[in-house]
Amino acid sequence: MIGVVYAVLFVLAAAVGLPLGFALFGRRHAAGWIAGGLLGYAITALAVWMPIRLGVASPLAFMLAWAAASVVVRVVSGRLAEPLVLLPAWTWRDGAGLTLVLALTLAIAIPPFLHAGATDANGNRYYRAYFTADFVWHEALTAEVARFTSPPRNPYLAHRPIHYYWTYYLPPAAAAAALGTGNIETILKVNAIGTAMLFVSAIFLFAWTIVPRAWPVAAAVATAIAASSAEGTWALLRLWQRGAPLSEVKNLNIDALTAWWPPHGLRIDGLPRCFWWVPQHSMAYALGLIALTVAAGARSAASLPALAVSGTALGGATAMNPFVGGVFSLVWGAVMAMDALVSGDSVRRLIRCAVAAVPVVLAVAWCAANQMVEGAGGALQFGWLGEARHQPLVSLMLSLGPAIVAAVPALCVPPDRLRQGYGGQEGGSYARMAPALLLATVSLLLMHVVRLDVDTSWVGFRAGQMFLVAVPALIAAGLAARGARRGVAIALVVLAALAGAPTTIIDADNAQDITNFSESPNGPWTVTITSDEAQGLEFLRRVTPATAIVQMDPLARERSTWSLIPSFAQRRMAAGRPISLLGGTADDSEYADRSRRVQRLYQTPDAREAADIARALRIEFIWIDRVERTAYPSGMPKFEKPSEFFTPVFQNPEVLVLRVR
Repeated sequence: MIGVVYAVLFVLAAAVGLPLGFALFGRRHAAGWIAGGLLGYAITALAVWMPIRLGVASPLAFMLAWAAASVVVRVVSGRLAEPLVLLPAWTWRDGAGLTLVLALTLAIAIPPFLHAGATDANGNRYYRAYFTADFVWHEALTAEVARFTSPPRNPYLAHRPIHYYWTYYLPPAAAAAALGTGNIETILKVNAIGTAMLFVSAIFLFAWTIVPRAWPVAAAVATAIAASSAEGTWALLRLWQRGAPLSEVKNLNIDALTAWWPPHGLRIDGLPRCFWWVPQHSMAYALGLIALTVAAGARSAASLPALAVSGTALGGATAMNPFVGGVFSLVWGAVMAMDALVSGDSVRRLIRCAVAAVPVVLAVAWCAANQMVEGAGGALQFGWLGEARHQPLVSLMLSLGPAIVAAVPALCVPPDRLRQGYGGQEGGSYARMAPALLLATVSLLLMHVVRLDVDTSWVGFRAGQMFLVAVPALIAAGLAARGARRGVAIALVVLAALAGAPTTIIDADNAQDITNFSESPNGPWTVTITSDEAQGLEFLRRVTPATAIVQMDPLARERSTWSLIPSFAQRRMAAGRPISLLGGTADDSEYADRSRRVQRLYQTPDAREAADIARALRIEFIWIDRVERTAYPSGMPKFEKPSEFFTPVFQNPEVLVLRVR
């Protein structure tokens, strides 16, 4: 029931932007609905933030803010000519092509969410380990945002604010406040599925604007989603050559084999992982694609209102993810500048295009004011470094080879054929292809020459996914060509599907498999929350103050249950070891220092020393379960006998929760 209620709220959030989308592309065009939904989500997020910033957050305040945003958007949109950007007519074939791609999206996105957190007859809950990397910590982030502290605190380092872009999580947090924070998991699942639908729609729209042909675009988008990586085929081949059972793919992080196995190169995630794990990035990509759709459809001749709406989309992308928004803004600006320079009125057009920079600058200032990007500039490293140097061509072809090969025919279509357009329709020119070509090129460059020192894989993830949202336009261009080139393009897409589909099939099956309890390099493939743990976590969520600091040992847990307390008890910790970008995670960071102090708290047999450490770190409650008992047997007696330092407040056969006196 909660899922249905939140689905309605998600639609209402997206609906805020529909008048703006209709003004941009027209009410009768699918582009208006897609753009409007994406802009609406971004506008709703900002509307939700206003009551939080003013200190009046409540369900009623959020409703009033949403209503006010709706009125403002409608008034502003009513003053705009309709449509501002003329795209080719949308036909039933285009609608059918989009519907098929969305059906593929749902088939990939939904099953892992249905299995995440599944409960057995004994009350034990199970999570595929992948989800502990992202989805589970997003629960902790949403719970923190739902406390409406401005700015939110870091649940893994309670004395510090979050240095992460939490804009995407504002609507789910507001809904959780109204529907109960115990429903955060369901809310996030529905939000991610809704985001995936908008995201894939934006990819389809962008490619279709460049090549307005339904079936080539549908085939191209499906290829990018389901057949971009050859790692699955490579894994099956290697297992077969070694005489190992092919079922061993169940014990592989299949879309990261270029990092796991030689050549130990860059890690590049495919689009399905956007659906499951990083919807905040998906929303940023999708908003950026709306701006590039305007660039492809109207170029620098776009009217001032169209340019302003483009800037709003880029600003929304920047608020969702400053790095992604910056890349899309760079590409958008370069496309517009190149088009303006070849026109007869370059100076005036360039000045007019500058209006789009205003929302982007405001978004950057907003992120900085909320301390989302503190320290990010110092974390960037430039140059051909680390994994990017490890057989880069081999790594690239394994990670993105099928998509790259399928796109090659687009570069071989004669310019005169491009100027004529595909299938007799205007469009598909080199000018219209420029946004896709430039985004793909910039993405490939970024993944090899830029990285973050706190997470050397992060830029590769983002740049690889930006390449994958650009490449469908290029694949579709080849499929829409004529004569022998079209035949070559079709053959290459078929080969890409054969080479790339195994990765997606294996990854989708593994992502929903909560029956595999074998060990991975980072702990068990399936993480279990026992019924006793669930009772203790529910106690903390129900009885302790929302701002209480509850501590478990982060070092013994490492990559398995590292987010147990912030995600499932929804309480802050004084020390943690997050694997996300919530500040630095290097061994000499504050995370490591405070975690070692917590380790000493559990390790020492001296109750007074443990209490002194807890008070110094402002820990109010201490959590003990099988992990701490196994790791620190000599330190447990001080907690289990009567003491002037600790008072038991919850106990069952596995879990002990103590209040620090």
